[in-house]
Amino acid sequence: MAAFRPDDPALTRRELLLAGGAAATTTIALGALNPAQTAAAKRLAREAALPAGTFPSGVASGQPFEHGITLWTRVGDVERSGRLRLEIARDADFARVVHRQDVRAAAVRDHTARARVLQPRVLEPGEQYFYRFATRSTSSPVGRFRTALPADSREPVRIGFFSCQNWRAGYYNAHAGLAAEPDLDLVVSLGDYMYETCGASAVPGRDDRTSSGENNQTETLADYRAKYRLYRSDPNLQAVHANHPFVAIWDDHEFENDQEGPKGEGTTAVRRIPYAERRRNAYLGFFENMPLQRIGSDRDRIYRKLRLGANADLFLLDTRTYREPDNSTILGAAQKQWLKAGLERSRAAWKVLGNQVMLMSLDVPTGNPVNPDAWDGYEAERREVVQHVLDKGIRDVTVITGDIHTFFAGTVTTTGRTGGRPGMTEFVGGSITSDSLDGDLGGEDARPITEPVFQAAQLLNPHYAFANFNRRGYGVMECRPGELTVDFKAVDSVRRRDRPVTTLASFRVEAGSTAVQRTR
Repeated sequence: MAAFRPDDPALTRRELLLAGGAAATTTIALGALNPAQTAAAKRLAREAALPAGTFPSGVASGQPFEHGITLWTRVGDVERSGRLRLEIARDADFARVVHRQDVRAAAVRDHTARARVLQPRVLEPGEQYFYRFATRSTSSPVGRFRTALPADSREPVRIGFFSCQNWRAGYYNAHAGLAAEPDLDLVVSLGDYMYETCGASAVPGRDDRTSSGENNQTETLADYRAKYRLYRSDPNLQAVHANHPFVAIWDDHEFENDQEGPKGEGTTAVRRIPYAERRRNAYLGFFENMPLQRIGSDRDRIYRKLRLGANADLFLLDTRTYREPDNSTILGAAQKQWLKAGLERSRAAWKVLGNQVMLMSLDVPTGNPVNPDAWDGYEAERREVVQHVLDKGIRDVTVITGDIHTFFAGTVTTTGRTGGRPGMTEFVGGSITSDSLDGDLGGEDARPITEPVFQAAQLLNPHYAFANFNRRGYGVMECRPGELTVDFKAVDSVRRRDRPVTTLASFRVEAGSTAVQRTR
């Protein structure tokens, strides 16, 4: 889990000053704040406590560090802004409360409330805590989090990762398994947390009627807010947020398919509002609904680094916002330099890249990449990044990836395929619900049709150690000083409720190696 550093861009000076209580009613004197901060603190102090309300979206924690956490909820069935009471305890019954503070649920932010809690004298590194929000008469569900391991801790780090949870595609059976995973330090959403398209579903109870327009596209701020409320109504997704600290990066569907820019229409219907306005609404909806702090003057930036003890540094990337239409860059100059420098400075046993689109090539036939929307469309920059790792002698870089709705594991080379110089490993964690090739060939019952496709994929792409197009699920990565292990977990159906999660495949990477060994 992420350790706090004073130079960490994910934590601004303003957040540090305001943390530990959303107002001067907790631990920070008004005299230490600038005028804007003082005004915010006084406004909260004047705000009336909400007398009642519901918590239909559950609770969430995120961005953990050694002595703190970001906590989130949304209040329903209220019309005005108001104060909530936040409590953190060492036990689920709240007999040993260690921290209380007031937070504001603002009507202008869809009654969401977010608190950055910094308590060096209260919250201990690597410890489990429980939390809840309350109005005067109602209480939220109880959530739990674990603070970050100390920077020198050699304890194993366990990271759950997932992507692509299209509501209309099916039930979040895989999330029930992810919620129950033991001892996760962090869960990472690698993009497509929601889908901008709306309409009827072939799966009972999974219609999406959140769009206010005839084109069935999420575009207005009200649309995006309704979308997040729908997705967060799922009890299995709520359980993931309640049980584990969480971080998220967006891919394209949180905004618009392929994000083709002001002149492009992608595969969507004609927009009802200008591109820039839609993007602003999408970003506001995203940040309102995540336990994630915005970064100072660069408020739409999602790429950042999290310290996860001595065994892992997590580099969260943004491969959508800064890419150029001429395929010259997928990261943009500033992010690429940040990544290179960060990898070079990292002393963690494993450097983990949280990445939206696949770095490894997917060729059909050999030498013919089928997905230029991924790093295959940006071959020069892929070569540059992998070559940097090799030139600087940076060992034990691995990548967790979403987007393609398929499980893959293998080796990333300078060319993306066999014949290049190997520099990293990559694990692509399937999808929670979204269809892959199996959907195109007949759905979940089409396994006999797609089995030859699995075999062909590995024959045409020998840099893969594993590929599976049929199953939906997630991954769990464990980082240790001498090895990296990954389990792919999957369900046999997303179109029937309450399907069990089983281990699809397991892998091991030895420290100093770029070879993925399948162990199960």
